[in-house]
Amino acid sequence: MHAAIRPAALLPDQASASDPFVMALRRIEFESGRTIQAQIVFLKGQDLLPYRDAVSAAVESRHAQVRKLWTEMLAGIGVTETEAA
Repeated sequence: MHAAIRPAALLPDQASASDPFVMALRRIEFESGRTIQAQIVFLKGQDLLPYRDAVSAAVESRHAQVRKLWTEMLAGIGVTETEAA
């Protein structure tokens, strides 16, 4: 979910690197990238070959849910999708 939303990308470039909140968001984004790499290796493995279509459908469904929640959250704070893009 963090990789889809990327909250650290919303911070201004001049956000203080010494701010614990800023550092936490950037750390979450870094760790999320590492997790995604591991998941890709796992999902492309031969062990899941018989289940690949079901896994792909489940992942796409989850992505749609995250996109919907993110859009609703942005709308709740007055940001439209065109402004966020």
